[in-house]
Amino acid sequence: MPHMQPRLVLGWLLVAYLLAACQRITPPNQAAEAATQAAVAELAGAAEVAPDFTLPTPDGQALTLSSLRGKYVLVDFWASWCGPCRAESPNLRKIYGQFHGRGLEIVSVSLDVDGRKWRRAIQDDSLTWHHVSDLRGWESKGARAYAITAIPYNVLLDPQGRVLARNLHGRALGQKISAYIPLD
Repeated sequence: MPHMQPRLVLGWLLVAYLLAACQRITPPNQAAEAATQAAVAELAGAAEVAPDFTLPTPDGQALTLSSLRGKYVLVDFWASWCGPCRAESPNLRKIYGQFHGRGLEIVSVSLDVDGRKWRRAIQDDSLTWHHVSDLRGWESKGARAYAITAIPYNVLLDPQGRVLARNLHGRALGQKISAYIPLD
């Protein structure tokens, strides 16, 4: 049994590393300010209009988020190096398959800095929806517009570009989308 304890410790260290690897360390005042702004908007009940951005697709074309108005849009922030992000890919594929034909678009905003790894992850995970990245990591225009400090993170938008929900994953994400786009 003495050999099991070091393995257990290493296992927990690996889990902690993977979780930390997908978070950006931000100064406390920035994180607090973002949390306060989100809480104030939620308490006010105001339908917050999502920030717009224009970013390059993997083939170099520009995609502007607001060009998808008229449809429900899930803005998904991720990176090829983020284990929890990649683990969410099967759920996103399922959701896209269920709801795309009924008016849902997904725009995945990558926080990668290596274009080759980004494009490879899209291909390896069979992610067939819209993808954008300026390959600036945490300094991405999209990530900065949404004050992203940890990934995976997502924002569900209504057809007018207003925020309906934030940071839902797995079954909760599918349930929220089906509340707006019934499966019949």
